[in-house]
Amino acid sequence: MDRLAKVFTQQDELIAPVAAYQNEYEAIKALHSLPGEKRQHFQELTLKLLDDLEQPHIRESCAERSRQWREQGNLLFRSSSKDLGSDADAERVLGACRLYTKAVLAAEDAESELCLAFANRGMALQEYGYYQEAYDDCANALDCGYPVKLQHKVIFRQAHCAWKLKRIEQLAEHILCLEKLELNESFRQQLEDLKRSLELLQSQSSNDKSVNDQEKTGPIHEIVTESGSRGRYMIAKEAIPQGKIIFREQATCFVPLEQRLICQQCAASLLCAPIPCPQCRQRVVYCSRQCRERHKPIHKFECAAYRKDLLKMVGVSHLALRMVLSYMPSMLPKLQECPDSSEMWATITTLAKGADNENEPTPQYLQSLRMISHLDKAPQAELVYHMLCANLLQLYLKDCTNFFDQFQAMTAPIEDWHLFLAALILRSAGQLLVNGHVGDALLPVDLEASEFGLLQPEMWLKPRHLKLGQMHNLSQTEPLTAINLPYLSLCNHACAPSIRTKFDGCTAVCQSAVELEAGEEIFNCYTMDYKRSMIRQRSQPLQQVYKFDCSCEKCTRSDPDQDYLKFHRYRCENPNCLQEFVPKPLPHQTNLNWWMHPPDATVASVCCPVCKETQAFSWYNDFLCLIDCCGEAKARRALYKAFDGLDKWLLEHHILKGKLAEMIIEACFAEMDEGCVLDDVDYENLMRIIGTQLEGTAAHSGGTSMEYLSQMTYLWDLWALSKCKRSDQQQQEMRGKLEYLAGEQREIFENYYNDFIVQQ
Repeated sequence: MDRLAKVFTQQDELIAPVAAYQNEYEAIKALHSLPGEKRQHFQELTLKLLDDLEQPHIRESCAERSRQWREQGNLLFRSSSKDLGSDADAERVLGACRLYTKAVLAAEDAESELCLAFANRGMALQEYGYYQEAYDDCANALDCGYPVKLQHKVIFRQAHCAWKLKRIEQLAEHILCLEKLELNESFRQQLEDLKRSLELLQSQSSNDKSVNDQEKTGPIHEIVTESGSRGRYMIAKEAIPQGKIIFREQATCFVPLEQRLICQQCAASLLCAPIPCPQCRQRVVYCSRQCRERHKPIHKFECAAYRKDLLKMVGVSHLALRMVLSYMPSMLPKLQECPDSSEMWATITTLAKGADNENEPTPQYLQSLRMISHLDKAPQAELVYHMLCANLLQLYLKDCTNFFDQFQAMTAPIEDWHLFLAALILRSAGQLLVNGHVGDALLPVDLEASEFGLLQPEMWLKPRHLKLGQMHNLSQTEPLTAINLPYLSLCNHACAPSIRTKFDGCTAVCQSAVELEAGEEIFNCYTMDYKRSMIRQRSQPLQQVYKFDCSCEKCTRSDPDQDYLKFHRYRCENPNCLQEFVPKPLPHQTNLNWWMHPPDATVASVCCPVCKETQAFSWYNDFLCLIDCCGEAKARRALYKAFDGLDKWLLEHHILKGKLAEMIIEACFAEMDEGCVLDDVDYENLMRIIGTQLEGTAAHSGGTSMEYLSQMTYLWDLWALSKCKRSDQQQQEMRGKLEYLAGEQREIFENYYNDFIVQQ
């Protein structure tokens, strides 16, 4: 990042002063129109940066690291379950899968080791029960040059997995291949067994009826988009009840956030057998061979950038680049006859201003072109940064890929395509600044960025089935993707949104958060909502990023902060006062959230506005001391009593009460994970505290929010452990919450419910 900042600073000096902004095309044209020496120096700085980002790569070192991980996996996989205990066999196999995965990633492009790592992981995955992933790994091993004399073993594994998956055609192909090989008697017998299995599958298949149950995409309820003085917006064409799905939108473009390894094609976040690009220095993975194949048209132009670790430096421009790569095939027929870049830009501008066809769905590239941008209102430093990012990515495509080869036969000169592409990247970046979304998911708690959720042996009983008492360890909410959703972006902002968006991989599912009347506008919330922020907190980003002042009903009422402040109500500690009050918020609100600041930070005190006495909050420090001693039964009893005493000072659903409940719950469950035995008194108190926490979260964030679903995992563990009573209604109500989870997490919750809760 320092190198990028240094280069951008030098380039900024070369282009200063920047002319008044007209549009993205003219902004990039100004860079391409610099005087000769300046332009040459400007481009040389970019090219040198791209060269400097190339990282040293020693294939032999990769092979050695991979071999070491594989050998560790072999030792664990071959160890007898008697050595580990009769209940540890699944942990042994999954632990080996985890080590083999490290071997797969470490090998990078050292195919002699990569093929062995894939083959061994496929063997372990097959034994554990991940048959599709094992099948893919066998194919990967063969593709990478697995030794010919041993290939029959890999093909047998593929055939076995195809049988388990009931893939008749694949099983028949593998049997045909094996029949052509010279096999010993043992393998011949296995082949005969496979033939009998194939015959059985074929007889079963003739009696089965295939059912095509494709999930609908697009609008579910009648909605309509209209244009007006506020731009385009979305309204309900018919009445929509609360909690119903309004529409689904599958994104063509997203990019992973930070360094978390998720599938680059479908955004799957819980992986058991990640398939890496061997050229990308362990920075790109896929959940399957199918996803890897589907993503090739995009990744072939990003691979070198990942190898240089360039894309994390350019922020939102990475997603802008991916939009251009994804949508260019759709735009190209409309641009191929344009004589120059000016005409190409005019064509794009015309498309962006066009109206939707009511009789057919609007392609996502057109929806994206029609998204608004506020680059014209951006500060000059911000505008220049995005201009330089767009120029950098255009030069990357020109010098490090063959992307521009596709334009050689077009009418416009190739130099015009360079200019046009940079302008298009800049336009997309500007649109994403005000229209981009962030997708999230539940992941294992404290999972390292280089680890994978389904490969943690201490958590899993069998594929996608958690061990008893492990649900709470799948409760960390984490932002995973920056995602382009042009249809969702049609919704205007309100601080009290009328929709709740669930992210399921790269699909957004929007459900009604309230009852909607026919003709009522559908609103999204672009920042923190009115219950989780004061008006001055949310007004600043709305003005800085989205360039407007909110005029929703929550912001224009006489007391716009009343819903937020009701979660900050105290009773005065002065025995002669004992009045209920809300502290008067200070500019930086340090007095409202005083407990969130470090002990050595200067924090404004909380004073009762009636008696003017400063609140000591001695009970808070006593509470923290008890938390530190949570492993002792006596301290836990005192802790439960202290929590009950909070009601005297923290009124209703005070935000601090929820935080302290979270501290108790997490501390007690951490002790349980370490082997501490709790008794019935502990469980009864934990059940009550979790109930209080969930009530507060429902009031503050909603009963279907990710915060609520995360906290619900602790309740499910207590139910599964048979440590607390619940009614059938409570049980069904909690199960109903699962529809608000992404598919891969919902499957795990359903399995846990069926394995340990419904059976009781």
